[in-house]
Amino acid sequence: MKNYLFSILFLIQCVSAEAQQGLEKIIVEKYYISNDEDEKGTDGALSSGSVTYRIFVDMLPKYRFQAVYGVPGHPMKISTTSYFYNDEVNGGATANDISNMDLNTGAVMLDSWVSVCAGSDGNFAVLKEDDSTTIVNSNQRILQNVDRKSKISLKASDGLYPASPLSIASIYGIDSLQMLFFKNNIPANEGQSFYTDNGSWASFGGSIGLDSSNRVLIAQLTTEGEFSFELNLQLGTPFGGVENYVAKDPIGEEILFPGLNYKNENVKTLSPPVGKLN
Repeated sequence: MKNYLFSILFLIQCVSAEAQQGLEKIIVEKYYISNDEDEKGTDGALSSGSVTYRIFVDMLPKYRFQAVYGVPGHPMKISTTSYFYNDEVNGGATANDISNMDLNTGAVMLDSWVSVCAGSDGNFAVLKEDDSTTIVNSNQRILQNVDRKSKISLKASDGLYPASPLSIASIYGIDSLQMLFFKNNIPANEGQSFYTDNGSWASFGGSIGLDSSNRVLIAQLTTEGEFSFELNLQLGTPFGGVENYVAKDPIGEEILFPGLNYKNENVKTLSPPVGKLN
């Protein structure tokens, strides 16, 4: 039988009766829409019309994001009908791999990766609408598209807030070959899918947001295709317990959360939990 993920990460505990459900919503932010200049500036690796999506976990105050996972019966999948863009020179598999010094180089700001709060090795990721700090890409020749569908251009806000130290994304049960998914551009006529039913990326000690809104970025993906995901989350409660949210088929104390299923929506997905099966 496959190794059940939480025997590696965190011991599964029964959630105390007084605990609230800490996951408020999943926010899918349309971070940037690439144009012809971006395609030319990346020698075609980044297709015009590609959309960069950022996935945020929005929690109640004092809750901590612990892990995104796939286990038997609850697989984790991130898919596109095209391919995911990766900056093969300065990009990385996790946001912590992205050097601040490289953010103003090429299209590394649109690289695809996973995270537990970071937007780079020296920046906490926040929604663009909540960011009032310095713009990283102000001198770029590319990434200058102003598209109303993405609401706020990267010329106005880049969703990167200088912060240190940052929680590190730790990878479990996913081998280095699988993680090449987030390092190499592999154009696929029939689409691509990152899948695991025995692995995770996680934050030791848990991650919290910068303020009381308590939002944590867990991934950034760029693709011109139809984008979808099916995720499962573990949160730490203020009471020392854990809560497990699944995309489908909850068992026991697991909480079904429809927002963990997403397909090709071009607006923020804000989905409340359906409830807990006892």
